[in-house]
Amino acid sequence: MIVRPRHRRTIIISIGLAYLGLMMLFPGCTKRVNTEPTGEEGPTPIVTAREFPDVPIPKELKLAKEESFVYMTPEFATGILVYNGNVDYDSLVRFFDESLTKNGWIIQASLKYTRTLFFYQKENRICLLTMQVTPINVRVEIWVAPLETTAYEPLLLEPAVEPAMQ
Repeated sequence: MIVRPRHRRTIIISIGLAYLGLMMLFPGCTKRVNTEPTGEEGPTPIVTAREFPDVPIPKELKLAKEESFVYMTPEFATGILVYNGNVDYDSLVRFFDESLTKNGWIIQASLKYTRTLFFYQKENRICLLTMQVTPINVRVEIWVAPLETTAYEPLLLEPAVEPAMQ
């Protein structure tokens, strides 16, 4: 079979596009989260969010400002803080479990499987903490909210309005 010059160019372009497609399917450099224990059990540097000073955060986690939101009043602060970081998942779970307890939070419930969820209570506040391994890092969401406030009581105590009969 004789290949004409015009078809040869089409064949070369097709092979090049197929090669590029394979390169995108099988990347050589991927960032993986280390889930193996490292054997290093040293103290983790800690920072705290100024809105929730009794919720410690490992220094290795970085705040995702575009996904976080905090609402503050003189009486309370509520909101969600989202953090990401390339950290060991199991040590992160242990860190939050130990440090929140040390800061006076009382565990109410927990779920540990492919996603870890902790539900804590302290005085009149709750803290819901979720952790999940993503393809590139560990994602942590910290939800803090008032458990009960007097601001909502008038709404709950008003009598129900019955529909008018016609």
